[in-house]
Amino acid sequence: MAAIGGAVGAAALLGCFRLGQAWEAGLRRLDFGDLPLPVLIVLSLTLLVAAPLSLLGLAALAFAEESIEVDAQGVTVRRTAFEKTHVARITRGELECWRETYWPLSPWWTWAVRRLAARARGRLHPLAAAAGPKEKRRIGEALAEATGRPLVDDFGRRLR
Repeated sequence: MAAIGGAVGAAALLGCFRLGQAWEAGLRRLDFGDLPLPVLIVLSLTLLVAAPLSLLGLAALAFAEESIEVDAQGVTVRRTAFEKTHVARITRGELECWRETYWPLSPWWTWAVRRLAARARGRLHPLAAAAGPKEKRRIGEALAEATGRPLVDDFGRRLR
C-alpha cells in the first residue's frame, strides 16, 4: 500500500513539475502553441483533483474494516471507513442469493472489478469490499454454505 501511495505521489509531483514548466514557458512567451491553453487547464485541474482522490482512496482501503455476521435471523454487515460505521441487516426471509457481479457497487473506493453482493428484495448489498477476487469467491462460498442460499453470477448461473 505504501509503495502504491509513493508511486501515486511521485507521479503527481512529476506531473506538477511538467505542467509547471509548460505554464511557465507559455506565460513567458504568451504563446501556448506547444500545449494549447484549454488542454493545459484541463490537465492541471485533473491533476489537482485526481491525485488527492487517489491517495484518499488508498487511505480508505488501508484503514477500512468490514465484518459479516451470519446468525439464525439473518446477516449483519458492518463496514467502517474514516471512523464512520455503516450497518446493514438482511433477514433470512429477504435474502435471495449471494451474487458475484461486475456491476459497479459502492463503496467506490474499492477499485475492484468483480464484486460480491447479497441480493435482498431485488437490491444488491455490497460485501467484502477490500477483498481480492479469489477471497471474494471463498467468502461467497462460505456465506452460501452458512445461509443455504446460492452463490450466482450476473447471469444467474450457480457458482456454488
